[in-house]
Amino acid sequence: MEKSFSRSSKIAQELQKNIAIIIQCLLKDPRFRIIITISEVIVSKDLSYAQVFISFLEINNNVSIEKLLTLLNKASGYIRKLLCKKLKLRIIPNIVFYYDDSFIKGNRISLLLNKLTKKTLFNKG
Repeated sequence: MEKSFSRSSKIAQELQKNIAIIIQCLLKDPRFRIIITISEVIVSKDLSYAQVFISFLEINNNVSIEKLLTLLNKASGYIRKLLCKKLKLRIIPNIVFYYDDSFIKGNRISLLLNKLTKKTLFNKG
């Protein structure tokens, strides 16, 4: 019988949950006082690397997305250290943060589809 979840996917879920808690509660940098959502974590098969995809609910005018990604990637060693204390794993993966703009793209597509359906409804009537 085949497993429904692999070990790496379970670890990815735990990493996603714990990294979100660490970013929201334990990072003291005032530039992280925005809502950061972790949309997905992809862990390599050997559990040595983790790609963390994040999105922001609202961006401050004085801090850009690139700057926040740079800050998070610089803090990844500290985040990894905190993960060592929380998770009972032999190997804690190296973390690399990436910006996930799929929500913005999806929202834009949804707005375009709504405009198209409104145009077709008004043109038929």
